[in-house]
Amino acid sequence: MVDYGDYGANSYCMLELARRGSGDTTPSDTESGLFQNRIGLLATNISISTNKQSLAFPVPFSGVISGESTTLALDMGLATKTITITGILKDQTLFKRSKGGTQKEVKLTAYELAQLLHSYVDSSFLHEDQNVSKLIILIPSRADTNFDYRSGVTANTELKDLPLIPFHYGNRTFDMPTLDGTKIDWGATEFPSALTSINEEIPGLSGFINDFSTDIAGDQIPSITFSLTFTVASTAMSDFINASF
Repeated sequence: MVDYGDYGANSYCMLELARRGSGDTTPSDTESGLFQNRIGLLATNISISTNKQSLAFPVPFSGVISGESTTLALDMGLATKTITITGILKDQTLFKRSKGGTQKEVKLTAYELAQLLHSYVDSSFLHEDQNVSKLIILIPSRADTNFDYRSGVTANTELKDLPLIPFHYGNRTFDMPTLDGTKIDWGATEFPSALTSINEEIPGLSGFINDFSTDIAGDQIPSITFSLTFTVASTAMSDFINASF
């Protein structure tokens, strides 16, 4: 099991640029491989909201006889998923690599990092070196996709010793409906395996940053507090356009 703690708290919550997902970069089993075209966030609070949208229809006269009204719900499989993160920006070494280029390694101040993120949020999906297209939040995990303990894990394994998986909205295979003994999981997000190496790609949450704000306060120097809201959404259309041109 890889110990992400060796690479600092920034490695547990990261923003990923579209360039990394394009396949144009070559991450390695090093710190630069982990953070290549990613920006680590020192998060102090993460709020995850899942808002299911079901249509409710009150049934006319349903309470006349029984004395209890009835409402019918139409589940259309719609939900809005947003993640709000607050935290601190500090000096950070970035590992940037563009298509066909060599890797750049540079340490930015918290002020430069704040400016960079503001400019990235202001950018569009056509600019892969600027477009933040994925949010990665690593969480400890005991149970695998079949509700069995993961390898080397028991009910008494301490939290700090548990393997990590990215937070996601996929369901375990065990919970998938079955047809003639076959699990029906067409189009479903695959439940992730435990991460074992820092150079393997992490299936984080695709989407976009709705808003990003920073506060520069004298008593916080040289760090800067930040807040961002990330909406989970499919980026298939922008990925197709970027791959085609």
